[in-house]
Amino acid sequence: DIRDEKVKLLRCISPVKPEDVVIGQYIGDKNSTNVEHQQGYLDDKTVPDNSTTPTYAQLILNINNERWAGVPFILRAGKALNEKKAE
Repeated sequence: DIRDEKVKLLRCISPVKPEDVVIGQYIGDKNSTNVEHQQGYLDDKTVPDNSTTPTYAQLILNINNERWAGVPFILRAGKALNEKKAE
């Protein structure tokens, strides 16, 4: 059934290597004409000045099976990105 196929696929995911991960924190663009883009995470008055809280993450997954071998799956999530989408 579908559940079993999902589990089989998840078991084919390679362990994630540190070089396949990006973690960051967004900063403001003081040159932007869009006021929302001028403010960075640390510019928020409710955020401590020394905060290292990540606001962005990217991860590359590799699936080791015949169908998906060599195809990277790139997962991105974050606050204050230019676009809101899922592909």
